[in-house]
Amino acid sequence: MEQSTLCKIEGYYDSANKVIYLHLMSGFDACQLANICEGLCDSPDSQTYHSIWQSQEHQHARAILYLFSISHILLVVHPGCSFDISYVRFFRNLDTVRLKLQPLITDILRGFPLSKEWILAGRLCSPRVLFVFETCTVDLDKDSLSAPVISRSRGQKTPPLKKLQHAIEDQIYHILRKSRVITNISNNSLFAVPANQEFVYVKPEKPIVVNDHANFYLGLLRDSCSMSKDGDSPRIHSYQLLRQSSQSTSLPANGHCRDVTTKSTNQEGSFKTFLWEHIETALTKGFDDNIGRNPVTPIFELPTCDQWTKVAAKLYDFFMTDIKDSKARPYFNTLKSLLEIDSRFSEGRCGKVMPIAEGAYQEGLPKHYTRSFHLSKLAQAKHVFALHARGPAFDKYMKQLEEHCDRIWKNGRQLCEDISLTGNPCILELHRLPSTNVAAESEETMVRPIKSHSSQIRTKAACNCGRKQADREDPFSHKAANYEFYQSLEHSCCEKLEHYTFPVFMSSTADAQAGHIGTTREEVTHHPLARKESGKLDSVTAGISNLSLALSLGQSGASDVFAHTSHSLNQDMSDSTHTSAVDLGETGHAGADHKATDRQVSTTEYLPGMVHSNGPVGLLPKFSSWSLCCLGKANSYSPTQGLDQPGFMHGSNYLLPWDMTVKADKEKWPTVNETSGKKGKNKRGQKSIQETEINLRLYLGCEYECPRGHRFFCSGPDKLLKVPGTGPPKDNANKLLNSDMPLYFPCHCRSSKGYMAQLMRVFMTTPEGPVQAKLSPRIQPAPMPCPIFLPTTDGPIKLPAGGLWVLRLPYIYLGEDGPYMIPTDQQHLNSCRLLKGLFGIAQPEQ
Repeated sequence: MEQSTLCKIEGYYDSANKVIYLHLMSGFDACQLANICEGLCDSPDSQTYHSIWQSQEHQHARAILYLFSISHILLVVHPGCSFDISYVRFFRNLDTVRLKLQPLITDILRGFPLSKEWILAGRLCSPRVLFVFETCTVDLDKDSLSAPVISRSRGQKTPPLKKLQHAIEDQIYHILRKSRVITNISNNSLFAVPANQEFVYVKPEKPIVVNDHANFYLGLLRDSCSMSKDGDSPRIHSYQLLRQSSQSTSLPANGHCRDVTTKSTNQEGSFKTFLWEHIETALTKGFDDNIGRNPVTPIFELPTCDQWTKVAAKLYDFFMTDIKDSKARPYFNTLKSLLEIDSRFSEGRCGKVMPIAEGAYQEGLPKHYTRSFHLSKLAQAKHVFALHARGPAFDKYMKQLEEHCDRIWKNGRQLCEDISLTGNPCILELHRLPSTNVAAESEETMVRPIKSHSSQIRTKAACNCGRKQADREDPFSHKAANYEFYQSLEHSCCEKLEHYTFPVFMSSTADAQAGHIGTTREEVTHHPLARKESGKLDSVTAGISNLSLALSLGQSGASDVFAHTSHSLNQDMSDSTHTSAVDLGETGHAGADHKATDRQVSTTEYLPGMVHSNGPVGLLPKFSSWSLCCLGKANSYSPTQGLDQPGFMHGSNYLLPWDMTVKADKEKWPTVNETSGKKGKNKRGQKSIQETEINLRLYLGCEYECPRGHRFFCSGPDKLLKVPGTGPPKDNANKLLNSDMPLYFPCHCRSSKGYMAQLMRVFMTTPEGPVQAKLSPRIQPAPMPCPIFLPTTDGPIKLPAGGLWVLRLPYIYLGEDGPYMIPTDQQHLNSCRLLKGLFGIAQPEQ
């Protein structure tokens, strides 16, 4: 909001009487104040009302100083009926600044042909100040105006209005004298009041507030229709009422105020008489308001109109215009400081409270703390500050408090707030990582120490093969969780074992970049041939599992079951083997064409996360989150003793048997279960082919591992394997084949926290026989919609015969939106699972 719109001076020249009238319009006028508030509401600026009012008050004071320098008489108009005592401080501040500005005004006036007294004094005279009060407290009527009040002591007749004016004059004079605003020598004062003339005028009009216009005009109508007591005609009486109301009703130009009618109870021109008495004195003999024993010659100049206008224009620029390098600028700043007493009080109060609020923030601070703790302490400090701070400086010091508390927190007290993949925060101070690019660091971050994240939480976990346990640091990256920890144990335990190599990214350029997540494997995973292969494999698994249950329980009807299902089983196995050769792309022309068109691997972009069903086609990760290794020969597993590995709970270290019966050529498999075979019959002179029924047994197990290092197998989705004595267990692997296994299972260790164990390994022995074992791991780590995680997109993993294989699953499953943590809701926990169809068999290719 521009200052020119807040404070301005209007002028009128009475050429007949040779008098110039000036009218100061500022925020102290009700109409101007309403305009300021309206402009403040419409203004997009963020200025507060207090800041605008301070600026307005400063401009108003400078305008008053200007009027004191170019005027002979000043009128101070009060809307009430009592003297505003705040004028005393205002006048004293103006007088202080006037004395400092007087030499500068003198230098300006030297450029005009003026008298020496005018130039040295810097003003025309010591101006007279007259006080006008617009509200009369005396109950005046038509009779009381003319009826004087007789004083019994002196017998003088004084009207009530005059008596009120004299009382106010005595009060004002007493106040101004006591506060040294006026003195005996008027030349040394800011202004003077006449000693022998009236300087207070009370407007003898009693305002009548009209709230109901209809009733008001109805009353006028009734009065005009009734005859007056003195016998005036109704027409004459009506004319007098309307004339009186029209003269006494005043409406503001903007129409914001209520209608006010006044009853004129004084003689016409009384205010003019009051004012003109002082004007005539100025035009004739001038003002001499000095009092005391030693009279001093007063300073009084009566300039011509031309002189006055030139001097007034020059002094207007001096008082009302801000010049950057002006000598008067410090004095005007002093005036502003003297006027802003509430701001000075607020500054002192807020400055005193600031250390108390800062102490409340620093009380009980730990060495390093998080942003949430910082915000809670900051809120506490702001509450303490708000209890004691007051005034317009509140917001300014509140902002300083926030900045100071932020500096304390950021000056070596910030805690690294990175969250581990298991949901635990890093407890170290804010630091840089060892892998951070130094060239991209700013000066602020270069001073931070170089450390790896740490939550000080450790768990116990086994290596890839499970034969060695070690403490695992809480991982902050999926590489540390699924690769680096196991690689650190690889050299001391699993390095010499036979490993299955999962496909990973092989770069052909030095500046390989992470690929953009775009095209998904939706077309590949939902290919009709893939669905056909999955259905065939499930039917084969279901048939064998049903047969295995009969054999493992030793039922007498096992041969009948086998005779009933052998033909269909062989047919399904043959179809499944053929289908796998086509769809999975290991061998055969159809698989080669499909791989060439849809699965061409990129050598310039890698997959930043893990392989899952919604991932991009053709991108491989830099490392595999899975591990598959062979612990030894299949016969190295003892069904009576179980696995000899650390961490297993007592009686929970046994694999479950999976029994099956297959047909095979006796000449090709002469050593496999020879005594249990049956000879085939020759048909119509064909060459005799000896076929035999071979019983095979595989051992399977799904191992769970809790954070304390406890390990155990489950015999089903809801049952922990527990063998009371020595093995083998009474259960079989039927539930492992036909059910989804939970990804998380409650550990039975003695702990009040109730740890959840996670499915971490799958064990399988591959037989020496006419079948080939396959693994198809598919993990759903969260409720749907959720991607299915798998180690490779190349189909089931074919395992060599005669080995004890262990598949280590990922510790953390990282999707597009972050890691999938253990759900807290039991219903969601049941959705985390290893999908059925993990184990499968097929006839080997001839």
